[in-house]
Amino acid sequence: MSGEEGITPGRQLTVAQKLDHLLKLRAKPGDDDKPSYKTMAAEIAAQSGETFSGAYLWQLHRGERTNPTLRHLTALAKYFGVPVSYFTDDDVARRVIDEEDLARRELDRSMAEAGVSAVYLRGDLTALSPEGKRMAADMIRQIRALEQGTKRPPCPPCT
Repeated sequence: MSGEEGITPGRQLTVAQKLDHLLKLRAKPGDDDKPSYKTMAAEIAAQSGETFSGAYLWQLHRGERTNPTLRHLTALAKYFGVPVSYFTDDDVARRVIDEEDLARRELDRSMAEAGVSAVYLRGDLTALSPEGKRMAADMIRQIRALEQGTKRPPCPPCT
């Protein structure tokens, strides 16, 4: 498992834990924490047409509200780019979390190998989807190979 705080292998995941994982993905290095609940609620409402308030989102994240409607879960899933089943099926949630963790580690490894240390670049890349992170890691490997004058293709993504 990815080492997310509060997420233990084999234990049932709460909506709050699942939402916390998604919110951490939205935070960028240098941010105090996560985007404001009010801002996200407005973005979710604008995107989905579903009524959302910052207070309700905060309550979901804190675990004070534990039974959101399917309409709210659908809006959250669309906003965060995950399947609705992420919120309703722990196996799906764990696969999404694990996939994100693997992609993040692969990107971090590629960036470290290439000597990329610019915090702003790392922040922009962390917002990518797992597939985007894999593509960025592959591009970094290809650029390194070209810069080093090697003709061999980059190694395939580690899985």
